[in-house]
Amino acid sequence: MFEKFTEKAVNIVKSAQICAIEHNHEKIYPEHLLLALLNDTNSLIVKTFSIYKIEINELKKEIEKLLEKRAVIRPAEFVVFSDSSKDIFTRTLDIARILGNSYVKPEHLFLAIWDYPKLELTNVLKEKGIDVEKMKTMFYNVLSANKPKKVRHPESIEKRRRIDKNDNIISLIESSDSKKIFDRAIAKLSTSKYEILGTEQIMQSILEDNESNIAHILADFGVTAETFSKKLNEISSRQAEYEDKQIIFTPNALKTLANAIDIVREEGTASILPEHIILGLLKSKKGIAYNILKELNVNEYLLEDKILQPIEKQVNETLYIMRLAKQEARRIGNNVVGSELILLGIVLEANSIAAEVLRDLGVIVKDAREVIEELIGVSDEYNTSEITFSQRAKLILEDAWNIAKSQNKTRTTADDLLVAICNQPDSVAMKALSRLGVDALEIRQGIKNRITNSRI
Repeated sequence: MFEKFTEKAVNIVKSAQICAIEHNHEKIYPEHLLLALLNDTNSLIVKTFSIYKIEINELKKEIEKLLEKRAVIRPAEFVVFSDSSKDIFTRTLDIARILGNSYVKPEHLFLAIWDYPKLELTNVLKEKGIDVEKMKTMFYNVLSANKPKKVRHPESIEKRRRIDKNDNIISLIESSDSKKIFDRAIAKLSTSKYEILGTEQIMQSILEDNESNIAHILADFGVTAETFSKKLNEISSRQAEYEDKQIIFTPNALKTLANAIDIVREEGTASILPEHIILGLLKSKKGIAYNILKELNVNEYLLEDKILQPIEKQVNETLYIMRLAKQEARRIGNNVVGSELILLGIVLEANSIAAEVLRDLGVIVKDAREVIEELIGVSDEYNTSEITFSQRAKLILEDAWNIAKSQNKTRTTADDLLVAICNQPDSVAMKALSRLGVDALEIRQGIKNRITNSRI
């Protein structure tokens, strides 16, 4: 259902879930969604309310009064969506489609809540003297306005390099953290009378490791080796695993594992854990294992949050740099992180060896931003879209990961990323550095000197 939601819209749903838990409610109601929308102080919704002289804090209090009418069943660690919330999501998708929008924005969600007949918000606003219909019309007009012509990122039009996915998967199988999972999964093939490894065998193998953290997390969501196997036994066809060709892995198993590798590279970890495989499965949204999770009514967004919490507590340079790069993309109204924003992320991080080398060479945040904005432009066209990586940025992440592994590091560091950028002479990042009077040779030598001095 949430595949078409923008990152901002998904974050609103996540915030509503947290709100429901904080109120000890068993379910997520439209009022929780509304509170989450009003907490985004930079949103069009809040700004519009301000124009109409509506006190946001007072409105929140009114909504919380409405929530007090909901029976507090018990303190809940996990909550589910109420039928009314599910209705809201369906209406949201319909509104976006009717207005010709490709993705669901928070404003679509707000309109769906606004139009919901069982919600008392409209009456509350009318009591405050607000022209509800006028505001509603304004929101519809904004969302139905002609969509701006998209300007492609310079690195998004590059010819894609042909990559043999199986080569990447081999490194995953050989990883000490994952090898036992695949050993068990492959052993299951003979008993299942299949010759090609699918997501279902991989999931079964993960669930059978009762001592692992991910097995405990999945159990909290009602997914155990027993419940999964029971659902699996009900399936008579493997059609959900195949698309257009057969390889050593089913296409959707391969997609899941490729997603896991992408996630690991983005967070800068050299080791691939079972948690990453589950995150890859949730990202793929396909295959037998994913379908079973849906049948078991697993809330994939809560599961993803639960898995990411311990991972994100171990913040490393690369993960932090990627976050900064994405923030910069949003700041300039773009939805693509290219090589130049990874470079800017390194400069903004400021404390790494790579950042120190760039600073020694005269690269500062202000100058780097100005040059990069000149090269890729500044726009507000993509500010509500999903953030993606350019093909060149993906190659840099892959190269940095391989550099770290060749040096037996447990994590990718900022200097690995900077060296990987230097290995891409035609990238936007290197064009930016050239304008700043810096070349690859100076960077490589600077990194080498810094690392040597740190060992003395």
